[in-house]
Amino acid sequence: MKLYNIKNEYIDYLREYDKKVAHNKNEKRPYVGFVIEYNECNYYVPFSSPKTKHKKMKNGIDFRKIKNGDLGAINFNNMIPVDTSALIPIDFNNIEDEKYKNLLIDQLSFIDKDEVNIKKTAYNLRNIFNKNEDERTSVEKAVIERSCDLILLEEKCKEYSSGEPVFNPKSRRW
Repeated sequence: MKLYNIKNEYIDYLREYDKKVAHNKNEKRPYVGFVIEYNECNYYVPFSSPKTKHKKMKNGIDFRKIKNGDLGAINFNNMIPVDTSALIPIDFNNIEDEKYKNLLIDQLSFIDKDEVNIKKTAYNLRNIFNKNEDERTSVEKAVIERSCDLILLEEKCKEYSSGEPVFNPKSRRW
């Protein structure tokens, strides 16, 4: 796996359609994450920086600790479809802050080792969006409420890639 930042322009574009897409903070606190592919769509999965609360939290449908929370967490509810042109590969040689660089290297090392479980979590979350409302459990409904609208954002990602509006008969939206 590789780590990436993401272009502000792409985040701003997605935020026009879903305000749950987290701000990129004008690259002052940019997204850092990795990309997985699922059903011919690339998803950008961002990290959350280490916080004391992560150590007490449990892994769940939309959350996974990185090294028991010591290295932060992965908030799958912030996962977004991404056009690869919006990705900015992280070049560790250009990171001057040694503490931050080491954190990123440690995070990358851990996610490489936990790749199977990470992908399983992402795929399971994405599959919740495929269920009908009445098929979802109360926990799944709560997760959907706090997650980015993956169905809508997939359409917008395709539009971004092609430059043309895409109609999805399932959502009945352009």
